[in-house]
Amino acid sequence: MAVVLSEDRQQVLLLRREIFILWDLPGGGIDQGEEPAHAAVRECREETGYIIELDGAVGEYLHQSVYGLGDQLTYAFRGHVVGGKARGLGLETMGLAWYPIDRLPRGLEPLHRQIIADALENSSSIIERRIDFARWKLYPARVVFTIMSTINKTIRRFL
Repeated sequence: MAVVLSEDRQQVLLLRREIFILWDLPGGGIDQGEEPAHAAVRECREETGYIIELDGAVGEYLHQSVYGLGDQLTYAFRGHVVGGKARGLGLETMGLAWYPIDRLPRGLEPLHRQIIADALENSSSIIERRIDFARWKLYPARVVFTIMSTINKTIRRFL
């Protein structure tokens, strides 16, 4: 994931996932053999249209996977825009907005709020945290993500 901050560090770039109530940081899967930092830059460009430069690693976050059983490790990086332009709607992105860091949207998960807070600290060391989702959110999210992933994969086959 990438915490993309405005030049004055007062706004953060968020995208609305295919699930309309969920705001998220840009990010996604790491391709085989790809470094997490390169994946953060690539995923940000694919999902937002912006080209970013990373300013540093923020942390590593262990949490339950919404894609299946077990845990997932999320790598987070802090960065800023150096090019590109905001992309319109896509298979995974239903919206894109810059939010003031002190007025983040309600549909932003605690994991992402923590990653943003950690990114703003400018710690010289990589933060390692375990963050658990509320179970009442986790299981419905797994169902919805599975359905949306299947739909997106089907659509991509025809593109």
